[in-house]
Amino acid sequence: MNELEGRPILRPGCRLSASSDLLLIPEGALRLQGPAAHIVQACDGVKTVPEIVATLLKNFPGTEEARVWDETSAFLTKLRDRAILEFV
Repeated sequence: MNELEGRPILRPGCRLSASSDLLLIPEGALRLQGPAAHIVQACDGVKTVPEIVATLLKNFPGTEEARVWDETSAFLTKLRDRAILEFV
């Protein structure tokens, strides 16, 4: 099973700030830069990683698909490893 299969969702106690540039977590907050806020907003437990990547490619035209996949996968893996999100 692929480590990023399923649909990512923020764990209880984690949420985006109203301005969407901060990810509020039990330990504090993480400032989101670049497309990171778009990725976190898409982690709704409904969208799959391929659907999130497809949305990013539409929102950021001209970006290499392989780069979007690599950076999105790395970001989601980091959030999962820090227990900020899980895959359902």
